Amino acid sequence: MLTGWHPEFTLRRELDDHERAHALEYSEEEHFSPDDAIGMIRFNSVYMEFVDRTFKVKGMLSTLVSVLGSLLLVCMFALSSAHVAGNAQLGALGKSVFIFLFGVVCLGVPWLLWRSVLRKDIFQYTHYPIRFNRKTGKIHFFRHQGLGGVVTLRWGDPSVYFHIGRGEQNGRLRDLRCHVLDGDRKVQQTLTVGHFWDHENSVREEWELIRRYMEEGPDKCFDHPGDRVITLSTSMTWRNCWLMVCLMAGTNLYPWRWSLLFPLYGGLTLSRWLTMKTCRKPAFPPEIEAECSIDPGDRYRLPEPSFMAEFAEDQMIYDRSVQRFRERQQWR
Repeated sequence: MLTGWHPEFTLRRELDDHERAHALEYSEEEHFSPDDAIGMIRFNSVYMEFVDRTFKVKGMLSTLVSVLGSLLLVCMFALSSAHVAGNAQLGALGKSVFIFLFGVVCLGVPWLLWRSVLRKDIFQYTHYPIRFNRKTGKIHFFRHQGLGGVVTLRWGDPSVYFHIGRGEQNGRLRDLRCHVLDGDRKVQQTLTVGHFWDHENSVREEWELIRRYMEEGPDKCFDHPGDRVITLSTSMTWRNCWLMVCLMAGTNLYPWRWSLLFPLYGGLTLSRWLTMKTCRKPAFPPEIEAECSIDPGDRYRLPEPSFMAEFAEDQMIYDRSVQRFRERQQWR
């Protein structure tokens, strides 16, 4: 889902019917077992932290197609220009017109791809964390490390409107979004939390985890011991890039990953790894880190994996994951 990148979120408007119908209330329990939807990267007694939706698509198919397409067009322009320049049958005017017109196409398309996709993907940050601090009641959305680079909101504030969003390119996709509203209830800013999924119940499970954490505390967040685990790793290793590609491709294609589809899986893995290597790791300002300090022996702190699904090697966690997966198939 590239909504927010292309097209960009529409601001300075009223809430639409879908957003009103899919509002998520702070104190109203969702009748789903809480789950982080593979979006949580830290959990302790003071704060929990999620990636935003762009992490899942960074360096993926849109990036690979945009880069390869741009390189192909630039090479075509260079080779064609060299060929035309060496053609003695064409006059100087004819050569100039051809090179100009061909250049508009061959260089204009890469420029559009850069503006719509690549400039928001490469040379940026590996991810944009969202931190929910239950001690201070604040939500910190990381945007960048410059002045005003963190959007800080108050949990429970009427102007902070959480809801289930939907994709523009693919209307089946859903995500957790937060609108910042002004006094006239018009949208001034839109932010996302976690990944996108193909069913709104995945978002409701994610929201129930966040809601319980902020409203009831870390000891009330999970319904089963096997749920007390962080699955996602933001370490940019080859292994993590491969596993994210497998996650994005889905379970139906998984059996073909080492055979028929290996060139695609391998190309996407390389694309994601190279993209992440151009990006910086995010860091919250010192004053926010000071507010989020935890005790070394925090009993609610969950271990952070070095690679995705590392803790699924524990049989209890694996069995619980399989059970949750089968339960979710009933939604579909």
